[in-house]
Amino acid sequence: MNRPKTINTNPRERLKAIKDPVIVHFARSPFDEHRYKEVWGLFIYHNDEYLSFQVDNLDDEAAVIFDFKATLDVLRAKGGTVIHWNQVSSDFGPKFISKRYRDLTGNYLELDYGKDSVNLAYELIKAYGDDYVDHPRLDKLAQLNGWAWGRERSEPCPLFDHNRTALIVKTFYATINGTLKTMDSKYRESLLRTELLDQIKRELRNADAEEKVLTRKQVLKELDICSNTLSNWVRDKKIPYTRIGRRLYFFKSEILNLKF
Repeated sequence: MNRPKTINTNPRERLKAIKDPVIVHFARSPFDEHRYKEVWGLFIYHNDEYLSFQVDNLDDEAAVIFDFKATLDVLRAKGGTVIHWNQVSSDFGPKFISKRYRDLTGNYLELDYGKDSVNLAYELIKAYGDDYVDHPRLDKLAQLNGWAWGRERSEPCPLFDHNRTALIVKTFYATINGTLKTMDSKYRESLLRTELLDQIKRELRNADAEEKVLTRKQVLKELDICSNTLSNWVRDKKIPYTRIGRRLYFFKSEILNLKF
């Protein structure tokens, strides 16, 4: 009796099973410039080599797109699996590139990443959860993992700069190697504590001038209550406060708005 083939549903294991990854990315004109929908460059990473199809002259844009497609077709025919970062819309992905080619030449170009292509952005969400890192995700992953990267273009294209290909490559291999750092719950709690502490420090710096932060003694005087009453209110969460370690901080605006 033949057993049904087991389908691997673990995102990390599926990525590790890709034998010949072909990582692609491209840069386009900014989305807010609706009149201009240009392809600025297309990029492939394969076998430790970056292939750049740069559009240095817009007159060559169609030829560059065609060369990219031809190279990608060869790699796919040899068994390569295309990996991309969220190229799933008509404004960013093979549909956009194909339409741009048709607008330039009047000819149809069938640019296809294949049914086995992998959207790495989506796989990471499946592997780590939707809140594994803040937006914009590639930027935050770069910061979190200590990856340096830069832009060579002066044009404003912050989300789809072509040097981001390297970030996608690093993200892919860090994922399959199990070294990708994400914003887990402990990291998020630490980050929130840091942000809250910074907020308190800012408030304390302004305390003398703006009297935004009250000490425990000042709260007792302001509300004309005894120490035990304040302790009971804090315990029963009847009074707003912020705790850092063992110290309590009270914001004057919140205290004055209390109604008893």
